[in-house]
Amino acid sequence: MWPGVTRASLICLRFDDYHQDCDVETWVDTLSRYDERGLRGLVAVVPKFEGERLSADAVEFLHELRANGWELAQHGYTHENVGEGRGGALYSEQSEFAGLDRAEQARRIGAGRDVLGSHGIEPTTFVPPWHEYDRTTVRALADAGFDCLNEGRWPVPRTVEGVTLVPTHVPAVTPAMVGAGVVTLVGHPHLEDDPMANADLVAGREDRIRTPAEVTEWWREQSTLGRTVDAFEPLYSLYSH
Repeated sequence: MWPGVTRASLICLRFDDYHQDCDVETWVDTLSRYDERGLRGLVAVVPKFEGERLSADAVEFLHELRANGWELAQHGYTHENVGEGRGGALYSEQSEFAGLDRAEQARRIGAGRDVLGSHGIEPTTFVPPWHEYDRTTVRALADAGFDCLNEGRWPVPRTVEGVTLVPTHVPAVTPAMVGAGVVTLVGHPHLEDDPMANADLVAGREDRIRTPAEVTEWWREQSTLGRTVDAFEPLYSLYSH
């Protein structure tokens, strides 16, 4: 039997691809049920989905969630496949950022942040579409004032170029298999048959739930493990994002 969520786990609940053209009613219903269970998560908001700017009506509910301790993150800019992902067994070939030069990545990050800022949303966490980014993305995020990138295929976070990478998990290795470390459970409420599945997975371990911003603060300021792992950044930067 898989160990599942244990006392050695920290879990982030993340909900991707919120924009004004998604089924907002389904999002409100799903996230309200999570909220009623006392579960806080992160909503990854696309600022200008496929060229259509986020509307004021679409963010009203997000402000209510934020008041209840939820985190709002920037999810790319337009969520269009204009970059080049790594591909292979662990990664996607689609990307909005990986492979683009630094100026273009910085432009997209800044433009997206401006859209969210116009709605009173000032994110500190960035979520790259299709889970894809590169070292240039991390540098551009640091320049833009982000301190967390909610992505990565590791059991623990690590800080790169001043940005803490809070991991998701390796594909096909479900969070129910992992008994230790930090794991992000990613959902898409408007696309799933059972959008409450992740809530059921963490039932009884609600005390292990953190937002990526909270994990970042713990990793940098309170965790001896975090300081130790981050000290080796010059070494693993030679072969990894």
